[in-house]
Amino acid sequence: MRAHSSRALRLAAGGAAAALVVTAAPATAAPTPKPSPAVTSTVSASAAFRPADPRLASPAGLVAGVVHPDIWWTIGSASGRPQLFALDTRGRTRAAYTLAGVSGGLDAITIVKNGSGQSGLFVGNLDQGRAGSLTLYRVPEPSALAGGALQVKPFKVRYPDGGHQGGALLADPAESRVYIITRDATAAAVFALPGVLGPQVNALTRLRTLAFPVRGGEFTRDGRVVLKTTRDVRVLTGIRERVGQVVRAAVRMSGTAFAVSADGKRVLLADPGPKPLFRSLTLPTGSGGAAPKPASTLPVGDQSSPVSFPSESGPPGGLLGTGALVGLVLLGVLGGAFYLRGRRQG
Repeated sequence: MRAHSSRALRLAAGGAAAALVVTAAPATAAPTPKPSPAVTSTVSASAAFRPADPRLASPAGLVAGVVHPDIWWTIGSASGRPQLFALDTRGRTRAAYTLAGVSGGLDAITIVKNGSGQSGLFVGNLDQGRAGSLTLYRVPEPSALAGGALQVKPFKVRYPDGGHQGGALLADPAESRVYIITRDATAAAVFALPGVLGPQVNALTRLRTLAFPVRGGEFTRDGRVVLKTTRDVRVLTGIRERVGQVVRAAVRMSGTAFAVSADGKRVLLADPGPKPLFRSLTLPTGSGGAAPKPASTLPVGDQSSPVSFPSESGPPGGLLGTGALVGLVLLGVLGGAFYLRGRRQG
């Protein structure tokens, strides 16, 4: 008995020594984590123009025209009332419009066609959303750059979960749907407007959360989403997709004016402060990921019945796949019942 105990002690001691040898092995250095997503391009910024119009000391929002693809639409409020400006590629004011019935400041603009194929500008003050709701105004894009007063159509929209400060207003040209992306220090939430806007309060639907701050954004004509953060420009292949490209440039990203050119090849952004210089950044070629899924036609019109926006989450396989799964489960239950009944009779 003592011999077995002594042997056991020697084995235990040997195991302990082996354990000491294993634990004493030098630890390998942990790999340096890579930034996620990785920077795919570093580009240089070129000066595009500096508006000479004194009414554009602090332009708010920017979007490329549809009827006039060589025109940049922006908002100025130096006169105390918001005005819509048409700028050419050299920054010259081609036309200026007052917006009838709109008071207070505006800080966001986007453009989209309705179900009839008419191009319209949506403008609004996204800061109003802190109270839980805000008003967006639809303005028909002028066919002739003549200036004057434009009639607007207001749409009341409401967040489903309280107040938010908006960081971007953008519209999908394929679905004719308008989105609002919230402004936060480290993240952003994407909200979708109904496919058809009505005179009643239109409820926003929360679509997804982005793990980075957003300070501007717009769709390209081919369905990509280009977002400006506090540090870079990020390109998604679709509003539901992941970031495929990250573009860095040695420019300040805190200005409010940001837009994508009509051909989707470059972005235009303005330096913050009075008399800002607009700079151009070339986007890298390629989509940076899988091609976006074809979108259904959901026009934004003036009908009174809004179309609800379907949630991304749902039963796996859709309704058809879920029905088939339920049917298989029921067949299995019935088969088991018949089997047990047969055994009892036997």
